[in-house]
Amino acid sequence: MNPLFVRRLDILREIYGSPIYVSCAYRCPSHNAEVGGVPNSQHVQGCAADLYVDGDFWTFANTILGAELFDGVGIYESDQFVHVDLRDNGNSPNYYRW
Repeated sequence: MNPLFVRRLDILREIYGSPIYVSCAYRCPSHNAEVGGVPNSQHVQGCAADLYVDGDFWTFANTILGAELFDGVGIYESDQFVHVDLRDNGNSPNYYRW
């Protein structure tokens, strides 16, 4: 895992103030293909994670957006998780959103 990415996850946990759970982080290329990930997935680069919490989903998602710690933020309300990544090494806060 990218050390800067791991540090950003820890900062997010400090800001949120409650436990944050990682359902998926690093994926080897074969597992990434098995789950339908794109070949250049940030998960394969060790710069992405899918996160969830026990608390309110939108409070958590808005905390992530407000913190501006990650370049990519994907909000999956129906599955109650948020994807975060550092595809630009943290230089493009919230630039890639879906």
